[in-house]
Amino acid sequence: MAPRLLFDLSTLARWAGPPVGIIRAERELARFARDHLEHAVFVLFDPLTDSYRQANPRYVPSLIAGTVSMEPWSAPSATARKRRSDRIPPALRPAAQWVLQFRRSALLALERERLRAGADSASRIAERLQQMLLTDKYRGYLFNPDGSRRNVLRREELAGPPVAFAADDVLVCAGAPWAHANVRTVAALKARHRFRLALLCYDFIPVLFPHYYKEDDARLFRDYYEAAFPIADLVVFNARVVEQDTIAACRRLGIPIGQSCVVPLGANLPPPVQRGAPLPDGLAPGRYALFVSTIEPRKGHRMLTDAWLRLLADGIPQRHGFKLVFAGRPGWLMDDLIERLRSDAPLRETLHLLHDVPDETLHALYDGAAFCLYPSAYEGFGLPIVEAFLRGKAVLASTGGAIPEVAAGLAPCLDPDDAGAWQTMLARWISDPAVATAHATEIRRRFRHVSWSEAAQRFFAAVENAPRRAERRDVAEMAPVP
Repeated sequence: MAPRLLFDLSTLARWAGPPVGIIRAERELARFARDHLEHAVFVLFDPLTDSYRQANPRYVPSLIAGTVSMEPWSAPSATARKRRSDRIPPALRPAAQWVLQFRRSALLALERERLRAGADSASRIAERLQQMLLTDKYRGYLFNPDGSRRNVLRREELAGPPVAFAADDVLVCAGAPWAHANVRTVAALKARHRFRLALLCYDFIPVLFPHYYKEDDARLFRDYYEAAFPIADLVVFNARVVEQDTIAACRRLGIPIGQSCVVPLGANLPPPVQRGAPLPDGLAPGRYALFVSTIEPRKGHRMLTDAWLRLLADGIPQRHGFKLVFAGRPGWLMDDLIERLRSDAPLRETLHLLHDVPDETLHALYDGAAFCLYPSAYEGFGLPIVEAFLRGKAVLASTGGAIPEVAAGLAPCLDPDDAGAWQTMLARWISDPAVATAHATEIRRRFRHVSWSEAAQRFFAAVENAPRRAERRDVAEMAPVP
């Protein structure tokens, strides 16, 4: 009998807004486990009880689909980064929240009433009252990017009984566990019950390049992996270069890391029924370059904006009626750039900034793009490159991290810090569409990539076949290099 796979859904349960790469990957792996692995059990880390609990089977399909999420702010943080409200005694916390966060508390109370009332008039009244209180800050928690509702449930509704761990279990963490689980609790549980632990590590960027992150976030990430790598029985990476860079960093920092393997992320072309949505106003097919990414420091938005301003000064986009599109949710440390893009007239007219893009609109943006861009300073994989290739789109990419590995010789890869090189190449691709067309033709002829189903099969096969860490001599092998 196959060992029980305990798949941690904590990240999916707490996510709000359009899915980023980690969310999409965790969702696809969870969907495969639900549909194909009878021995998969879905679990959630409960910070209030500092334990793992089984996810309520009733809501697992909705959690995976993203139509249900856990009520945010309803429990103390599971990580070392505590919120101010965590200092309030638990018995007083509900009342205190109404004083400190009245709007938020009212929205959540109305959400409970809306769901309890079902289809009757009380539900409609609760929804109307929510609309009166709603702000952009909270909209993403209650609504999907396409405008459909996301049901926000209490922790007690989503989390079932405590997990009774067994020695032959495998706990699989494929989301963002550094933000949603107490790694020291996981270590204590593992020592007590001797189950195996498998981690999907998308990248090690906050340790390799901490300046791209808020100081507390980089520390939180590093603290997690300093404790998690030494107890993990298997660490799965998505690219060979990320595996090599992470192992080298662990050696340098004296962090023991055991068995690892590489399983690339999958990608599927959306079915035709999900495509065909209109482009956003102001965009014409074949007349824009598309950059799909969260807007955060390492992704290259600042560099690309500088290159674009130089192109505008030379009049190149204007002569060809060409525009640039940034499609992605706002991240951190980028408020000044976002404000600049919104307030600077030349940028506002030629550079479209699109947040919270529904899937149908994103598909239309890909299909209508003349070519795509990915200038990131470092990537653990680069799913937008694969998704562009699947649509036969040429990509102007960077040399950052796994990007050349994923591009596999099918995209020019430029220094992510060389705005001049990007300006020159952009000018050429805009002025002579045949250049991008030649790349696109080669992509359609040569590019092949594993589907999500194939990637998930490989992932779970690696997880299930990994030996226990105690049976290997890897800790001694990971002594820090001088």
